[in-house]
Amino acid sequence: MTSPTSILLQITGSGKLGREEAMMADVATQRGIPVVRASEKQVERAKIAMPPGMVAVGSVPFIKHAIRQMGSSLPEHTPYPKALESLLFRSVKKLSSIRDAKLMLDDGKRFFIKPADGWKRFTGFVAEFSHDYRFNGMSNSKPVWVSDPVNFVSEWRAYVAKDVVREVKFADHGGDRTVVPDLSVIEGAVNMLAATGSAPSGYVIDFGVLNTGETALIEMNDGFSFGAYDGLLPETYWDVTVNRWLQLTNYTN
Repeated sequence: MTSPTSILLQITGSGKLGREEAMMADVATQRGIPVVRASEKQVERAKIAMPPGMVAVGSVPFIKHAIRQMGSSLPEHTPYPKALESLLFRSVKKLSSIRDAKLMLDDGKRFFIKPADGWKRFTGFVAEFSHDYRFNGMSNSKPVWVSDPVNFVSEWRAYVAKDVVREVKFADHGGDRTVVPDLSVIEGAVNMLAATGSAPSGYVIDFGVLNTGETALIEMNDGFSFGAYDGLLPETYWDVTVNRWLQLTNYTN
């Protein structure tokens, strides 16, 4: 794997590193790779130099500012790859606006809703009525994903680098840890994505076990600014993050 020239880590207001940033710092130190620490504001204002080969680790806004300095931009968020539609076990569709979703709610529909125009603009939730307080502050013109509500008994995350599942970990909020997913389904999904030729070089993909027993796709997320669930090896987080960042910035050495 191509090695980064340095690592840029986001710090909190108190100057500390978050969980994932600390993992990256540990691996970088072990490998003799320089570590730079910065706040989101410093990166936004271009107070930190971003040389080729530097890998940024932090929140989505932090990453957005960093990658912009390197002449690139965040990719489109595609949580439901077309190649994996058969693994959803529920209807999922994209609406052009929250306004359209509210009209469906007024017609008696009930669904899980999440943003479709960016990275985590709001946390997804099951909506039952159009005046739900969780819509407060949201622009009615924003596009959203809506899907049939389903019951996930447990939730898990697969960490993938170079089309290989490195680890599968129980989600921090994941329900019943004793209910494990069918790993062959997860491996098969990764293989299907690889076959499309468009899979990112690093990503995470979440699966859950339904109350009916099937292992179903929850969503896929790109290999930057993602959570490291309990027990994940720092080297795994490193491989996913570094592979994807260097791909996004077109860096080779």
